[in-house]
Amino acid sequence: MLLIEIIFKIAYYLLYFYMLCLVITGVLSLVGANPSNPIVGFLNAITAPPCRMLVRKFPKLLVKNQQGYYDLSPMVLILAVGCVMIIIQTIGSSLGFYI
Repeated sequence: MLLIEIIFKIAYYLLYFYMLCLVITGVLSLVGANPSNPIVGFLNAITAPPCRMLVRKFPKLLVKNQQGYYDLSPMVLILAVGCVMIIIQTIGSSLGFYI
């Protein structure tokens, strides 16, 4: 039972870390961070592939403005990751785990 609890906690905290990476990437894209920075490169490397997949499947996530496009796929991913985190937390609490 302890192993299952550890797996639930690891999954929950990995998703939490990924959500933070998505938020930070979104903020950095608004302020125009230098893409050659290693931290920005790492964040883009782990968040860009799912965002590109979402934009390919749902092209309406790119909203045109005067300067170019707003990419709404990180917000959709944040909502999806948040829902998965809630599901993990609910299942874990029903099994008696504290996450």
